[in-house]
Amino acid sequence: MSLFGASAIARTLPATVAVQAVVAMGTFALSVLAPQLGVDVRALGFLGSALFGIGALSSLATGWLIRRFGDLPLAAMCMAAVLLAMLCLAARAWMAEPGQLGLSAVSLWSAVVLLGLAFGPETPACASVLARVTPPARRPWVFSVRQTGNQIGAMAGSLALPLLLVQHAALPFLLVACTALAVGLWCLRLVTSDGGAPALATSPGDTSGLRELLRAPALRLLTLTLVVFMATQVCLNFFVMSHAVRHWQLPVPQAAGWVALMQGAGLIGRLLWGRVAQRPGVDTARLLGGLGLLIGGAGLVLFLWPGTPPPAALAVLFVLVGISASGWNGVMVAEIARIAGPARAGAVMGAALMFGYAGLAIAPIAFAAAGTAWSTSTAYAGLLLATGLMGSRLVLRRP
Repeated sequence: MSLFGASAIARTLPATVAVQAVVAMGTFALSVLAPQLGVDVRALGFLGSALFGIGALSSLATGWLIRRFGDLPLAAMCMAAVLLAMLCLAARAWMAEPGQLGLSAVSLWSAVVLLGLAFGPETPACASVLARVTPPARRPWVFSVRQTGNQIGAMAGSLALPLLLVQHAALPFLLVACTALAVGLWCLRLVTSDGGAPALATSPGDTSGLRELLRAPALRLLTLTLVVFMATQVCLNFFVMSHAVRHWQLPVPQAAGWVALMQGAGLIGRLLWGRVAQRPGVDTARLLGGLGLLIGGAGLVLFLWPGTPPPAALAVLFVLVGISASGWNGVMVAEIARIAGPARAGAVMGAALMFGYAGLAIAPIAFAAAGTAWSTSTAYAGLLLATGLMGSRLVLRRP
């Protein structure tokens, strides 16, 4: 049975969404539970940078890993890494005395390394799966649906895991571990079922995908845009809450509500832009450029507003920033996969994400330094100007 067509998408798309959701839940398990587990903000910042750095290096190896094991087995391996990471954290939490739930250095760093090894190859592996089962015209929509796994996992982790911690210190980690096991077995079942198929063969030469990035101007431009967009997105996620409380003097519950609105708009944006991108005649790269201009324009108005913006302005601007700054991901992955071709989508996506994840590792530290030296408004202004410039470069590029 061919894996190409609507039935193949129906089998593989839910599994790839689940893979991303589990990786997001794993990373959020560490960050969301950090206060209860004795990990301070400074230590969490270093751990996050280490996780993204390991993810960048492991992402570059995706082409070789897909060639060696296959894309769906690689997705299952990512689930195994999350499972082991959660067991590391659960074991330490289980042994801790009540009220003293600090994480030992060994268990903490083991979990970070394992999460980085899962975080890096996950998106390229799933991109390889979907690129070979999805007709080109449907890829922007399918990839955008797939990218909602990140926010599904993040929201589930943020809401459920702290509640489970009250029942037992190890329970949230064990829940994520069990979920990772189930999703990993799901991926392996797809490999062995009638609907499964091995990954397309790659060329015997460069398996990293770096050669394509260096040779193709379109891929170089998209990769640079990816780095800037990811840096903007992570800084919005990390620092907008602090800015709202400290700069706008908003109460914490009210600030959290605006941040939740931004995240909800991002989830809608991923689906919206995926649907727009698959319409006939839409230039996907220029659509990404328009999103960059929207991120930059709406963000600059939001963060350079004199004083505290009124509620109506906050609502409009947070929605605009959310649907654009968190809505571009699936369209970007689909466009890179389209240029690379199904046989090389995983390797090229891995190479592009190596630079993107490196930006994730550096951006929060650089933003914090700029915000301390000047202000978060100034730091956001510089980052949003860069985002708008990358957007205009895509809009004005030659076909």
